[in-house]
Amino acid sequence: MLTGHAPFLVVPNVGETLAHYRDTLGFEVRGYEHAPEDNGTAVRDGCTIFFNRGPRAAPNSQLTPPDLFDVYLWTDDVRALDEEFRGRGADVLHEPTERPWGMLEIRVRDINGYVLGFGQPLG
Repeated sequence: MLTGHAPFLVVPNVGETLAHYRDTLGFEVRGYEHAPEDNGTAVRDGCTIFFNRGPRAAPNSQLTPPDLFDVYLWTDDVRALDEEFRGRGADVLHEPTERPWGMLEIRVRDINGYVLGFGQPLG
């Protein structure tokens, strides 16, 4: 049985990305001890995102504009996250929005252009 997932995002600067996820999105971060300039992780409430250094980021929204997400995270309070992220200066793309698939969502663009979707089941 599956117990979780951890997407890998390619970024040009792992250190800057980790600082953004820590300071703007409230994640706990760390560089990989053997190559912190090449790899790192951001963890929040049991959700993990890995970062790997590469020549450029490749967000899905570049292929399917305007804001197709790259990572989707479920939450039990999307409105509180929206308020927190806005208070930290995050690039929140829209107010909490009810979607036809039964979710209340926000989307946030990180410093590399990746879009994180945060959704709360309706009802």
